[in-house]
Order: sequence, then C-alpha cells, then structure tokens
Amino acid sequence: MSDACSNPDHLPEEAWIVALLSLPGLGPSRLRLLLEAHGARGAWDRLCRGDRVTVESVRPHTLEGWRSAARLLSVRRHWETISGLGVSVAAHGSLHYPTRLNEDIEPPRVLFSIGGEVPSGPTVGIVGTRNCTSYGQRCAFELGAALASVGVCVVSGLALGIDAAAHRGALSILFGKAKVERTVAAGRPIGVVGSGLDVVYPKRNADLWEAVSNHGVLLSETPPGIGPQAWRFPARNRIIAGLSDALIVIESHERGGSLLTVDEAQLRDVPVGAVPGPITSNAAAGSNRLLVDGATPILDVGDVCALIGYAPPRSISSVTDPSRQSELLDVLGWTPLSFDQLCGRVDLSNAEVAIEVERLVSEGLCARSGPWIERVR
Repeated sequence: MSDACSNPDHLPEEAWIVALLSLPGLGPSRLRLLLEAHGARGAWDRLCRGDRVTVESVRPHTLEGWRSAARLLSVRRHWETISGLGVSVAAHGSLHYPTRLNEDIEPPRVLFSIGGEVPSGPTVGIVGTRNCTSYGQRCAFELGAALASVGVCVVSGLALGIDAAAHRGALSILFGKAKVERTVAAGRPIGVVGSGLDVVYPKRNADLWEAVSNHGVLLSETPPGIGPQAWRFPARNRIIAGLSDALIVIESHERGGSLLTVDEAQLRDVPVGAVPGPITSNAAAGSNRLLVDGATPILDVGDVCALIGYAPPRSISSVTDPSRQSELLDVLGWTPLSFDQLCGRVDLSNAEVAIEVERLVSEGLCARSGPWIERVR
C-alpha cells in the first residue's frame, strides 16, 4: 500500500475530510453522503483499497478518479500544507465549529476560517446587489456601522457593492475612531466567501478580506487553493442565513442573487427585513417587492434591533476622528487621485484608507469616478 494510504493514526478527523474534498468532483453534497455512510477515515480507506462506497448518482469513472487520486495523495502531507497556511479547520460538531450552525438544516460538514471563532453575540446578515446605487451603498455603510456600534456582528458575503459597503461600515467602528468611551464591545464582521480563503475574490476587495480577517472572522466551506465557481455562491448563502439572527436586504434587483439568501433565511425561520428604495429604481425592485410581500421595513438600526429582539446599550458614537478625516481630505486637495496614489501619501494601511474613503463618500465629501477619488466639498 502506498504512503498515501498508510493512514497515520494521529491525524484529526478534519484531515480526512479535507483530503476527501481534494478529490476531483467531490463537493459538499457528495461529501455529506460519504460521511453519513462511512465516516471520513472510513471513506478514505475504502477508496484507497478500492472497496465499494455508497454515494448515489456517482458514475463509475468519477468513482475510479477518486480512488486513483486517493492512492496518490499523502493525507499527512496534505494536512501539513493546509495547517501551514494559517487556516483553521473545524468539522461539524467539533469544539471550534460555530454553535449556530450545529443544528442547521444543512450544515457545512467542515468550515475553514481565518481570524478566530464566530462571536456568540447578536448577528445580522446584510445582502444586496453588486451593482448598487450610491444610495444603497450609503445605506449599507451606515447600517453596518450602526449595528457594529451597538455590538451586533454584521454577516455578509464580501462581494462588491452592498456586501462590501456593509462590512466597511462595521469596520469603521472597529478601527477605533469613536470619540466617546465605548459602553459595549463593537460587533465584529463575519465574512462568508465562496472560494478558498487563500484565493481572494473579487480581487478588488483584497483590503477588505485582510481587514475582516484581522478584526473579525472569514469563513468558507471551500478548501484552500480552490477559486470561485458559480455554484459555490448560492451554496454559501445558506451559511450566511444560518449564522444570522435576521437578514436585511438593501437593494436587490427583481431576480437578484440576494433573493436566494432570502429563501435560505425563510427555510430557517430567520426574519427578513428590507430597506425601502425608490420605486423607479431597478436596483431596488426585488427588495421593494419583499416589502410588499411582508418583509419588515428597515429605516434605521432601531428597526433591526427590534426585529431580532435585541435591546442595545447606549450607542457608540460613530463620529470620525476629525484629524484623520482632515488628513485624507488635505491629501486629496482638489485633484483626483487613484486609490494607490492616495495610499502612498498617507501613513495608514490600505485597509484603513479604504474604510476612510468609504466614509467620506457616504458623507458626501468625496466621490468616485472610475479609478479616481475626488473631493467634492
């Protein structure tokens, strides 16, 4: 028997699950069937020996591909590689697996994470279109900041548009620019992504990935090294819904992908709210329809807290440190700069610059035009 199938006894269950996920064409659904039928190590041993495994609707050539790949892969070395990336791995039901997902109707069998464990406090999912308007972007940023300021963790998918704006708002509180003494720990952002945690997608959000991993937690059921695939994004929506005490939609087109997350929330009896948008806006057609169909109207953070039955302590001020805001505005002057140019002229990290720019845009002090950031007043 090859070294790949020698089965060292000291490896944790997660090592065998991660090894199974490395096999060609073996995704979350097939993983669940294998684990339910044979367990993680049992399934691997059967594949290595060429024994029969119980997985419905798997063609013989696919199964033979698994067996061939299993015989070539050293589980020990593969596990050491994953561990060396700084990615934590938790199997369903294990000590470090998120409590909220343990009893979910369709829990991920394994979760990869960077940045610590999922917080135990109140959580709210914020989702919406990637092609949002400036109105939607501002609503998402301000609601994300307001929720974080009262100790609520914002859950989203780190996509462009609404997702990113909500998380940037939450991070603006965590970067410590409040001018009053805090009376409650700020809510940490939770990002649920559809690719491996070492494959940033979209690349434009690289600074946001870094900030969320440093100040909150990044989660994925996709193993490291695997890039984005279309089917993985609807699959990750159930995790966003499962982690949330309520789901808030800010701008969704009539058939927007955010509505898939709403479906997952409703399957789990997670209450759904929506921020009203202009009735003439295509970007808000889906979210406005949710309101017609009975979703809770969300006008401010108080509406969200009422929806989840949370009585927040005294709100943290979100007033920006005037010295830092002035620094960015002074650097910008009245000549448009690219993001890279702006970062090169201030003593701040790229993530901090991105958060401050988002705030300045939301407050109407700056605007974006293509790659350029410019001061408008």
